[in-house]
This record gives sequence, C-alpha cells and structure tokens, in this order.
Amino acid sequence: MIMFIRKRKHTLMMTGLIASSILLISACSVVEQANQSLNYVSGATDYIEQVSTAGADLQELASGAVNNPEVTTQIQEKIDLIQAEASEFSQLTAPAIGESIHENLVSYNTQLTEVVNNFENTIAEQGFTAENWEKTGIPELITNINNLKDPLSGLQGE
Repeated sequence: MIMFIRKRKHTLMMTGLIASSILLISACSVVEQANQSLNYVSGATDYIEQVSTAGADLQELASGAVNNPEVTTQIQEKIDLIQAEASEFSQLTAPAIGESIHENLVSYNTQLTEVVNNFENTIAEQGFTAENWEKTGIPELITNINNLKDPLSGLQGE
C-alpha cells in the first residue's frame, strides 16, 4: 500500500512538472509571437514613414527641378533612399496576424521599386521633366503605402 502511494505521489509530481513545463513553453511562445509582431510593426512603420518622407521630398523637389537642373542630384538621392528602404523592408517577416497587411505592403513595395527604377532610367535618358514625374505614379503609390499605417498600428494591440 505504501509503495502504491509513493508511486501515485511520484506520478502526480511528474504530471505537475510536465504541465508546468508545457505552460511555461506556451507562455514563452506567446511572448515570442508578441515580440515578433512588435518588431514587424516597428520595422514596417519605419519603412512607411521613410518612404512617405522621401516621397514628400521628391514631390517638393519635382516642383523645383523643372526650373533648376541641379535639383536632379537631390532627386536621385531620394530615389536611392526609397530603393534602400524598399530593399530593407523586403527582408521583414510578417507575423501570422499581419499577413494580409504585409501582402499589401509587399505588393506596393514591389510596384514602387519598379516605378522608381523606371523613373531613374527615364531621368538618365531624358533628364527630369514635370511630365515624366507626373507619369510615374510614385505619389499615388506612396499614398497607398501610407494608408496602411493605421491598420498596421492596430497590430500592436493584438
């Protein structure tokens, strides 16, 4: 009888230890997922802010570039910044909860990269013109990217 009680106590202790371990592992997983979400939101928000700022700067430079060819160098710098930000963003991994927002951002990012590359080639071949700038679609893409900022910030609370 005493042997039976000892085995039962031992079994209960082991069951408790296993349950505690599973609980601890689950808690760590939840914390890891939360950290991944926060890291993603932070990185994606930085991307949106950098691209938005560069886009606004480009718009302002575009207005002055028509009358001042020296502004083309500054435009090239902003294009380089957008390309660098787009490349850095493409390395982020979205948490499961943010996959749909990430898919939209990736799509806009890809479009923006293509448009910026084409615009860069156009500047190299034809120089900067207001007409070429208006045809790029860059401001609209940046607006689309910027519109994802609010849904993205909503992921921080989830």
